[in-house]
Amino acid sequence: MRKGCKLFITTLLAFCLLAGLAMGAPFNVGEKLVFSISWTNVVEAGIATMEVVDTVNFDGHDCYHIASTTESAPAFSSFFYVKDRVDTYFDMNTYNSLKYEKHLREGDYKNDVVVYYDPENQLVAREEKLIRTLENAMDIMTAFYWVRSLDLQEGEVFYFNHSDGKTTKTIEVDVLETKSITVPAGTFDCICVEPDLSETEGIFKQSGRIWIWMTNDEKHMPVLMQSSIVIGDITARLASYTEG
Repeated sequence: MRKGCKLFITTLLAFCLLAGLAMGAPFNVGEKLVFSISWTNVVEAGIATMEVVDTVNFDGHDCYHIASTTESAPAFSSFFYVKDRVDTYFDMNTYNSLKYEKHLREGDYKNDVVVYYDPENQLVAREEKLIRTLENAMDIMTAFYWVRSLDLQEGEVFYFNHSDGKTTKTIEVDVLETKSITVPAGTFDCICVEPDLSETEGIFKQSGRIWIWMTNDEKHMPVLMQSSIVIGDITARLASYTEG
């Protein structure tokens, strides 16, 4: 169950370092997305949020601070308790990752990780380990916000360089199709993307596939996320949003 509740909120997406130029940021400070999470499309498992908290100066870079949280619903907590938080800091102009921090409480599992990025020297530090990365390697959360700034076209394939402080690799993302999607927050014209996150830590190691439906406009706001994993199907639906 550990690999369920937070699968696609915090491993949402990361895109295209190798395949195009980003446009301006399609999000503002104060934007907050709230998702309802269900397991096997029936059991209400909890609530997740993604928020553009503020802008800060970090190591000489003007940065966005993004926070993601997940908390299990009271009824579900009696079966499996989840309370997670992930924070990322990335350069407002280049989208270079600078710091990635996660604190997970999932059942009897605990995990606390802080990763620091040095994009100029292509280095990433995690605990006592320092590794050299591919050029402009991003954490998962930063990469998701990067893709929101891209001009996505149906049928395209994108790539991005990723590092979690343990490894570094290039990840492929397919842009699949467009479709109208209805969720509690409303009905939206959407485009679907599927990143290949196999053998990628993200928040935890997952073995299933993940699909993300985001609005097919300049904001690319995530609306619906679905994942088929070992324990069953997990779905996150946009319940409410504040644009900021």
